[in-house]
Parts: sequence; C-alpha cells; structure tokens
Amino acid sequence: MAVKIGNSYVTEAALAYAQDRADEKSENILSDLSKQFKDVNFGIGTQPFGGSGTNNITIAPNILRQMANDPEKKLEYEALIYDCDNALKNSANRPGLKAQGFVIDSKGELSMWSIGQFDDDTPNRSLMHFTEEDKQRLAGRLPKKSTTISTDKVDAEIKLLKNKKAQLEQKISTSQGDNADLQNQLAQIDNELRQKDNDTYRKQHSNVDIAI
Repeated sequence: MAVKIGNSYVTEAALAYAQDRADEKSENILSDLSKQFKDVNFGIGTQPFGGSGTNNITIAPNILRQMANDPEKKLEYEALIYDCDNALKNSANRPGLKAQGFVIDSKGELSMWSIGQFDDDTPNRSLMHFTEEDKQRLAGRLPKKSTTISTDKVDAEIKLLKNKKAQLEQKISTSQGDNADLQNQLAQIDNELRQKDNDTYRKQHSNVDIAI
C-alpha cells in the first residue's frame, strides 16, 4: 500500500526507511544521500538527460535546502528517493537502454528521463513528467500500464493492395488489347507496396493501446 507524504506518494517500505533516519542530522544532504544510496549518481540541478549510466537522480538546490532545514521535507524526499532508486534498478536492464534518471525540480515535482537506442536508429530521448496518477503508480498504489502495439490496420491495408495487384495482373494476362492503363495502375500499386510493406511503415502507423 502506498502512502502520501507532502506532495509525494511513497511505498510503506520507503516511508519506514525514511522514518528510521528522521532524527539523523546532516550538514551536507547530498553527501549524506550518496552514502545512503551508494549505487545512485546524485547531481544538483533541474535539467534532465544529465549524467551517464542508468542510476541518476538530480535534485534542485532549493529542495536540498528544504531537506536540510525541514524534517518533514527530509522525510518526504528521502522516502521518494528510496522508491526512485528501486525503480531505476528495476528498469536498468531494459534492452537498448543507454542512460536514465529522475529529476526532482524546484517545485518538488518528479520527472523521469531516458536515452535508448534500438536497432540502428539514432539515440531516442524520452522525458516523462509525473502526474498525480504516475506518482501513485511509482509507489505501487496503481497497477502498471500495459501497452499493446497493433499493426492490424496496416496489415489489412497491405493485404488489400496485394489483392488489387493480383487482380490487375490477372486482367493484364487475359487482356487482348491495349493494357497500358492497367500497367500504370499496377506500377502505382507496386510503388505503394514498396513504401508500405516494411517494418518502418508498420511502426509509424501502428495503433498503441494503453490499458491501466
């Protein structure tokens, strides 16, 4: 079950972890966080896509000051960082993933960024700003989104073109007169099939259904 602290939703495990450390003081919050979460690369700022590897967390300077001066903020953000750390570990082995990280901005809002490379394509950058629902999902309060990619519409379009091609070829083979118009139609369909009967076209025109 997830619980809400301030503006953040966190797991019960994260809250328990932060509460155990609630009375501990630190003169350097960032250094203290680095000692707690040894696998995380911490940075100061609000910009995404910073750092290398799959375990980056960047925190706005004013949030670090709040953590240093306000015990409730320290509890909230340490618990949130605990969950972010686990999320980074769980997604670190995604195929094609080159780098990823979280950003806690100056308003305490959460974003997650990633850089991936699939096949021979140019590296792809992705940035997600967490909504209220996303925060709850991170803390396990809601089930994960399931994504289904369907190429049925594209496949039906290509099948129709192939049927038209077969019909034209049949007409041409049985034609006794001038079939220049039929040949032109056949050439147009062949050209359209070359453009559409490939994986790139299927990916670009597939339907994405997200179930929650």
